[in-house]
Amino acid sequence: MTKKSEIPFGAQFSPNQVHLPSLLRIIHEYAGGRDRITEAIRDEFFATHSQTQRWKLADNTVLALRAYGLLGEDGATPTTLAGELLAIADTPDVLDKRFAKHILVNLRGLLFVETLEVMQTAGGKITLHTLRKHLEQRGLHVPRGAVHLSSMRLWLAQAGIFDPSIKGGPRLYQVDHIRLKEILGIGLDVIDNLTQLNMEQRSFLRALTRIAEPDPLIGNKVADLASALYAVEYNHKELPKSVLFPLRDLGYIQVTKTTTGRGAKPYEVSRTSKFRREISEPILAAAAEKAGLVPKEVFALSLSQILASLKSPSKHVKGKALELLALYLTRLIGLDFKGWLLRSADSNGIEVDIVANDRQVPFNCWLIQCRDARQMGMGDIATAVGRSVSFRPSIVLSVTTGCFTEQARRYVTRAVQLTNLQILLVDTRDLRAIANGETTIKSILGREAGRARSAKELHLAPLRA
Repeated sequence: MTKKSEIPFGAQFSPNQVHLPSLLRIIHEYAGGRDRITEAIRDEFFATHSQTQRWKLADNTVLALRAYGLLGEDGATPTTLAGELLAIADTPDVLDKRFAKHILVNLRGLLFVETLEVMQTAGGKITLHTLRKHLEQRGLHVPRGAVHLSSMRLWLAQAGIFDPSIKGGPRLYQVDHIRLKEILGIGLDVIDNLTQLNMEQRSFLRALTRIAEPDPLIGNKVADLASALYAVEYNHKELPKSVLFPLRDLGYIQVTKTTTGRGAKPYEVSRTSKFRREISEPILAAAAEKAGLVPKEVFALSLSQILASLKSPSKHVKGKALELLALYLTRLIGLDFKGWLLRSADSNGIEVDIVANDRQVPFNCWLIQCRDARQMGMGDIATAVGRSVSFRPSIVLSVTTGCFTEQARRYVTRAVQLTNLQILLVDTRDLRAIANGETTIKSILGREAGRARSAKELHLAPLRA
């Protein structure tokens, strides 16, 4: 089964091929009839093409309109967004900005722009091929040879995020940050900060955007709404420490304790001007999606820099560095990041677990566990093995910034003998060796694979006898 592109389908849908105001008028004039919409698009934009191509090209445009959220799934019903854009179709600059914001926030345009910036910082040549590969490394699938990336860049250029007069060369993907901030209303740095919040904190902010009642609001009731809307669980006893105070310290809410009522007094929250200026449901949703992908820093930092950050007194800095360590090793080994099992914010900055797939060996799945601890014991590794039950990886790579106890190593030997898993161990000495020479990773993994193989052979020897 072909995997669907995570950048919207864009064939025959770019400012070079169609005129957005005219498209909006067509889909509203012929609303309800997909064939009539397709015919009108064919006659308006593709009349000079060959008879056999016209319908296919127009139908591709309809598919793109659906992918870009302007037509419903039936390909015949204009969406609410399409109606909003039609109302401003006679003011091109306003229309372009509004459509660009939709692309940035709702269609992964932010990730597109940010990935380009990562590539520019690294200094490599940017082509559609290398851009697609970098998006894949961050966890976004884009089919080979697809025009989706070109179409998205052209719509963003139409709004001034890229220079529309540039047709090629290194400046083709140069981002205009002033225009980007003007369109979004906030800078990428704000979205970066939101990405660092854990799911419970982001969900609490999202719930606050849904509440029309005036402040102050009871914090526990906001948390209950977040639970109902976003399927997150809150410990109300821990709510101030885990959610309210961190959001207060970031300036998004004010927190006060109520003085009325019996028993434990709940906290009240009030939204600040910073909240009203920077926070909206779409922005938070985009930040939540971005949080699930590979952060841009992993492409810029060396292992030595990551290990240095792990010595920081700040739990936030250490937790982020631990995530970067797991992702750094994923890229170094040549695996494709597939998702988080455990984020640092969910483990108080102590542990990170991710899932990755081997590019060379189909169906070869890895669980990579990184733990910041002086000693990693049997229970820590057993927890990772337990988590693996749901998706059955072939390999568990357990990494610690300290050392493994002898009990942990005995457990690994027994687990390898009794299961189909390979369990590979990397400790602080190995990390230092890799930092001094990345190719060392090959010999370290080879050493660990050899240990796993020997353990299995030793276990099977009596059976052969």
